[in-house]
Amino acid sequence: MPRREFIVEPSTAMPKGYAFLKKGIKYKTLHCRRLTHEAGKPVYVVEDKKKKVLGIRVPKSILFHVQSLANETLPARRLATEQRDAALIRAAATELDRRFPLIPKDDREAVLKHGFRKYSGRVGRTGQIPIPRKVLYAVIAHIRHKHTRYDEMLNEGMDRDAARKAIQGKVQAMLRKWGATEGED
Repeated sequence: MPRREFIVEPSTAMPKGYAFLKKGIKYKTLHCRRLTHEAGKPVYVVEDKKKKVLGIRVPKSILFHVQSLANETLPARRLATEQRDAALIRAAATELDRRFPLIPKDDREAVLKHGFRKYSGRVGRTGQIPIPRKVLYAVIAHIRHKHTRYDEMLNEGMDRDAARKAIQGKVQAMLRKWGATEGED
């Protein structure tokens, strides 16, 4: 089977009939790559000298087609994303209420707002772990940062692991105070 993707530098001449799609829009990248492969044409992955991917080069006709599809489907894709995000927050809120029935309302709202904020890279947004564990980790992080001297310890030069160990008792006490129940972690 012939190679279908080639790594090139930004200075490499653009193949005839090709256009550049910069990295960052997953919908367009996925569809351009798939349609280019289906057409039996090569995809050129543009990397800088540090091996950072900048984007891909694909046939212009495919890029224009995908851009048109992206514009047509944007409202539906946005709605689907909003619905998924709302469902995640509802599931997290339900689990939070079940697992920590005595958590104060302000803390509950802060955990949901901060721990599950979109594009934050926080544990609540990962798809790799189940919701009970996401909630537990988000609550622990909230307690650590809002109810202990953890951040002060770090600012004073304490090692992260040492600071976490130093506050572990306080975190466990707060979890018990909030009525922590066992989850399915």
